Amino acid sequence: DDVPLSLHILGDDDEPLATRARLGLPSSATATWTPDAAGEYTIAVVHDGVAIACRKVQVVTTPPERPPFAPKGRAWPVERAWTPAEEALYSAWLRELFAAPRGDAAGFARLDQATGDPARNLLHDALGLREDDLDQAVALRLKPDGADLPYVVRAYWSWKRRLPFAYRKCQRGGDGKAPRCGDARTNLDPGPGFTMQATELARVQRFLFRNIGWGVHAGNARTALGDSSADLYPVRLDLRGLRPGAVYTDPHGHIFLVVDLLPAEGDERGTLLAVDGNPDGSIARRRFWEGAFLWDPDPAHGGTGFKRFRPIVRRDGGKLVQLSDAEILESADLGDIWTGHAELPGVSFYDAVVALVDAPPWDPSQIQREAVAALAELARDRVEPVARGVEYARERKRPITMPSGWEVFEATGAWESYSTPGRDLRLLIALDAVRRLPDRVRERPNLYVTNGDPEARAAALADELAALLRDPQHAITYTRSDGSPWTVSLHDLVDREAALERAYNPNDCPELRWGAPDGSDELATCSFRAPADQHARMEAYRGWLHQRRPPKRGDKSP
Repeated sequence: DDVPLSLHILGDDDEPLATRARLGLPSSATATWTPDAAGEYTIAVVHDGVAIACRKVQVVTTPPERPPFAPKGRAWPVERAWTPAEEALYSAWLRELFAAPRGDAAGFARLDQATGDPARNLLHDALGLREDDLDQAVALRLKPDGADLPYVVRAYWSWKRRLPFAYRKCQRGGDGKAPRCGDARTNLDPGPGFTMQATELARVQRFLFRNIGWGVHAGNARTALGDSSADLYPVRLDLRGLRPGAVYTDPHGHIFLVVDLLPAEGDERGTLLAVDGNPDGSIARRRFWEGAFLWDPDPAHGGTGFKRFRPIVRRDGGKLVQLSDAEILESADLGDIWTGHAELPGVSFYDAVVALVDAPPWDPSQIQREAVAALAELARDRVEPVARGVEYARERKRPITMPSGWEVFEATGAWESYSTPGRDLRLLIALDAVRRLPDRVRERPNLYVTNGDPEARAAALADELAALLRDPQHAITYTRSDGSPWTVSLHDLVDREAALERAYNPNDCPELRWGAPDGSDELATCSFRAPADQHARMEAYRGWLHQRRPPKRGDKSP
């Protein structure tokens, strides 16, 4: 239905509100309204001139007194249940939290920049505790990394809405085996690491930072398809399954949280949008494409693909329990579990997801322009982390210790915070994806507009790509060791592919981090380098990035 929803205040006069409506699954309508006086008001949801739902709300001049929180040992009480309506509301909230105009990248240095913005967060200070007012010392501070981001967002909503929340402590997997998880821990029974604090805000902060932050990692999302002892379950590739709130996990453990499904509009193609987090807590919004959402159905990687959080219910005695796969399949409200992902090879998987929001045939030139823009965005996202690493290296009197073998990708401490092996690997994979499009057109011409000559269209795409990579609008500017700016094109980065396979060390000058050629004017300002033994190890480990795969746990070299 293309008719948007609207919101009205009913009374002696029907007062329509300035409503922001979004179509899709779910459709939603949001508006800001300040009443003139305290009292009871009726809000109506109107569709095509007819009120389809009404709710009475009581407006008071002072917040109602909150009862004391009890009993001991619980992060927050449970007063509501997860229902299809609650899931729809959660999806609508997520869409607003990370919304941005088409084509704009919505990025945040940390999650609380989004939750602290009342124009984005429909639950801003909903508890009356000034919990989201970042000007207050007691406000909730949220800075989750990539694996924690979907959990912290879900837990935040669950806390505000007094809903049950659960997570498990899981193994990381390896040696061809998917991660396995222990028993669920909940907001009513947080388990080890949770200590009662003086205030509700402090308790929730502790739960989010200590329990989730220390207890959740990428293995939680890569549990095997069909494993009911897991926080997430795999969903069908349809609009309902991939609505905001779905989680995507790739074979290398990178996690995305789906925040919107934009339909095609005018010349704009439909797309799925998601956010991902980084070790420094920064968050970026991404379009779905094969250069960012990596896919490999090999079960040796664990259960990859799109998943949703397993519903939580209260059993006899009040215990919170996650539904099993069998219970989800039997539920009339759910039934969306699906394990067919493993049957889809890479290109079929990407085509199936894209076709949900943008029916073929597709204009390959438009796809290529979008892919190059996404590649440029990934490259620009690297500028600030490299600069931050350079600044940290300058302030130290000795180099950051470089881990050995596979731990280069999974270290903690300063190396995790300031090195970029995972980010660089994703940039190189995206570069490969951009270069593959002409072959896609040759191999699957029925999905593309080719004017009857796929070979000629593919050849023209290759020429268009060369021009796009040199286009100044896609160039990247970084700061050299002496403080001067230097600009590199995407074409330059393609030429520096080999150098970028060993450019993740924060002990190197920024010129080397961006692959400046030996003897070049660009490299002349380099004022510090990593120790020779670290350079030797980066050369030895280069094969992992060259082969476009991270090491397996335990690997000492490629």
